[in-house]
Amino acid sequence: MEEFTIVGGGIAGASLGYHLKKHGHEVTIYDRNDAGNATAASAGIINPWVSQRRNKKWYRLVTEAAKFYPEFISRLERETHLDTGYTRRGAISLFKDDEVLELGYDRINKKRDGAPEMGGVMKLSREEVKQRHPYLNGSYPGVYVEGGAQVKGALLGAALKNAFISAGGEWVEEEAPAQAGDHLTIYATGAWGVEQDFGPAIRHQRSEVLHFKVEGPEVVNTPVVMALGPIYIVEMGDNEFAIGTTHIDTHSFDASPSEENHRYLRGLAERYFPDHEITDVKMMTGFKPYARDHLPFIGYHDDRTFVINGLGATGLTAGPYIGHEVARCLSGLGTGLDLNDYSHTEPEN
Repeated sequence: MEEFTIVGGGIAGASLGYHLKKHGHEVTIYDRNDAGNATAASAGIINPWVSQRRNKKWYRLVTEAAKFYPEFISRLERETHLDTGYTRRGAISLFKDDEVLELGYDRINKKRDGAPEMGGVMKLSREEVKQRHPYLNGSYPGVYVEGGAQVKGALLGAALKNAFISAGGEWVEEEAPAQAGDHLTIYATGAWGVEQDFGPAIRHQRSEVLHFKVEGPEVVNTPVVMALGPIYIVEMGDNEFAIGTTHIDTHSFDASPSEENHRYLRGLAERYFPDHEITDVKMMTGFKPYARDHLPFIGYHDDRTFVINGLGATGLTAGPYIGHEVARCLSGLGTGLDLNDYSHTEPEN
């Protein structure tokens, strides 16, 4: 048994603590619970196969993470008897016209050979999109990926915290003390990594999401929607949805909602749900951390300091799997992921 300190209780830090306890170690997590942490504000979309990013290291990470999710969630919910908000109703990517739809379908469908967990991939006419998501405006065709899923960050974080403490881990909601002793400290501090006087260099974006309610005669369960541009629409409850997100580079940690971004997101909600009355529920703000090449950093700073950061917009997809893999690495066990690919010692691949 070894002793570890984790600074940061977001999904990556909490998953690492949980999996280290599974290996029998003594673990303390320090978490300040800063306003604007990305875990609570993120949409939690698990649908990496539709991305157009060409970075092979990033794609290996997120596809392995998506494959890891179902068994991980099943075990966590069984242990804690808590709901993580994980649903697997598929995902629809919308396209502006039929010509672009064909290109999108060909690109996405080609990935099935290497990722059977995607399930079926099919083209949807405008009418078929409307059948799967009756609230949408029906203006766009789409590609449906059967394996697309969603998890609610706040619920997943609470379940991981519960499982960690139940396993004997210590969770301290305060500033971490200065590093002391000979044991390893792991920093999983997200956007607040800028406060550390060692690498990797971290920058962050401010992202805002609008939650709104749709007035409808019945409750409709819907797939995740990847709308035009970097926009998503996800179900958050009975006829409640979230639409986002904005992307603003910033040095600030002001988590106050922006009226300008509220107007922008409200306009998008009305555009995609034109035939239904919608009511605002809340705006949420999160700060997403990025490192070099938009790749996560996973590795040692020195022999007493390990860093996990820069997960960006894929934190909820990749965080649980990264925690699992790093726990195995720190326990002297083999990993399915080559962590050397994420220590930024090589150029982008």
